Amino acid sequence: MLPNPDLKPAYDKVVWVYVYRDFSRKGQDHAAERTSTRFGVTSWPQLFLADPHTLEILAHTGREVDSFLAAVERTRVEATRSTAPIDAMREAEARADELEKKGTVKLARAGIDDSDIVVRTLALGILASKDPKAVAARATELLAVPNDPFRYEVCAVLAKTSTPEAKRALEALVREPKDSLNPNVLRIRAVQALAACGDAESVDAIAPHARTGAYFNGLTGIAVDALAAIAERDRSARAAVREALKASYPAPPDPSDERAHRACVALAKRVHAALKEKRGFPNPYDAEARARLMAD
Repeated sequence: MLPNPDLKPAYDKVVWVYVYRDFSRKGQDHAAERTSTRFGVTSWPQLFLADPHTLEILAHTGREVDSFLAAVERTRVEATRSTAPIDAMREAEARADELEKKGTVKLARAGIDDSDIVVRTLALGILASKDPKAVAARATELLAVPNDPFRYEVCAVLAKTSTPEAKRALEALVREPKDSLNPNVLRIRAVQALAACGDAESVDAIAPHARTGAYFNGLTGIAVDALAAIAERDRSARAAVREALKASYPAPPDPSDERAHRACVALAKRVHAALKEKRGFPNPYDAEARARLMAD
């Protein structure tokens, strides 16, 4: 899109910033990682306009020339001579550097409440590794932070620590992943956490994502596994989980599409295993076999 001559009207209206990650976490990638964290970016490409003073995202432009130009035209930024935002950013970067260098729990406990999201995320990572109970104790509050990398880390802690107090906040993220640039992955992380924290009431939030039959979406199989985990732990959830799983057998695609058929069968076997069916998995797996499995 960028070399398109139709974008020339916007060339001098914005400062163009290209952020690329090679995930080495060294050199330029270290700075790129912090920028990605600051804006909550975990999937690519992302195109948006940000206030140069506050770094607040002002508009998502879409990936078409027309939508990009329209976003530029309707977005305004007030000019300022104040250096306060730049000074605050430099100070935050210094605190982040100190956290990365020292990595102490004491610094992390202070940093988790920092005004800067990069500092908070670095502090969270240290606590997740060295004091996960401190994260779990504040999980509901921390899950409300509108930043995907931050919430991913909280969910990862909850997936390893059974924290029932966080289940309602996790269910809310599964139902509506607000303020997310990558809602499918945020749902995945929240469902994985619910596998450890959820109860019978969590089934309603998870089940729709198991029933989609979307065998190329990792969320589907993870939802199946989470339902099975909840049923294993909570006897009162077993009837609802069984019905949800039976409804989760995916509809077979056109047999000529071998890749789709393999993925579909893999998901169907995953459902079958979650149900702990004693009857063997049917071969072939077709519409008739699916109907029989769902009726059993």
